[in-house]
Amino acid sequence: MHHDTDYPTTAGWLEAEQPGTTPRLSDFERVRQLLQPCDVLLVDGRRRVDRRISGITTSRWSHVALYLGRLREISDPALRATVAEYFPCEPDTQLILHTTPRRGLCLDALSELQEEHLRICRPRGMKGDDAQTVIRYAISRLAVVMRLSVLDALCLVLPWALVPRRWRAGLFARLAGRMLRALTGSPIGEAFSFIQFPVLPLVKRTEIDISRLYRRHPRLFYPADFDHSPYFDIVKYPFVDHNDDRNIRLLPWKGSLGALDEHSARQAEEQVRRDGQAAQQPPGETPRN
Repeated sequence: MHHDTDYPTTAGWLEAEQPGTTPRLSDFERVRQLLQPCDVLLVDGRRRVDRRISGITTSRWSHVALYLGRLREISDPALRATVAEYFPCEPDTQLILHTTPRRGLCLDALSELQEEHLRICRPRGMKGDDAQTVIRYAISRLAVVMRLSVLDALCLVLPWALVPRRWRAGLFARLAGRMLRALTGSPIGEAFSFIQFPVLPLVKRTEIDISRLYRRHPRLFYPADFDHSPYFDIVKYPFVDHNDDRNIRLLPWKGSLGALDEHSARQAEEQVRRDGQAAQQPPGETPRN
């Protein structure tokens, strides 16, 4: 018999934020401008459930969201009306589809991820209406009722650190229920599978030397699958500008001269050299040129 957990207690415990040491490196405003419909957002989450999933999958990326675009960018009027019914918002609101322990698969504004460390994965070579088909399929999964089962909750609290890494993925795939599979990003992976777009398949050759693609874990997808997939491009996000932080001292970039103005680079290096000389002088003594 299937029993559900006490939502106010279990889901709230899983969604509680945990103090983290990893700084938020991505500039959300610029990331927001780079996004395109059907991009996959990987999240280095701060919730307790994120920490648990990261420990199981041994990946920093613990949460997956599908970027739907702005409400007005959804081309199908019926689908646009469905989205507006699930999540009433302004036409310019940027939307994501993701999963939370309390709400299951749901729609949210992109701004929900404003404080998170993000990575953009962009499917390569999609044509025609492929992106809208993926979005349509993903939205259709909103009708599926998901609840966090006792088995899912127990699975999250198991001492996975004691399980050898090579066994974790297979064991987790066997134990995970519908909600837990959704939390790792399976509904989004399934949306790409619907149009036969590979995420991170196994490639096997048949006896007649024909290559065939198989899903690594037929029951679920992991956040790291999108990160490692050769079929998704990683859109490098710009770093946060730390110039207003007095505790961080920025040094000149030592990369190729094509990345910086040569004259400015020489000036910056000379300033660093002078600062170093000044730091070595005894107090009160004037630095020598």
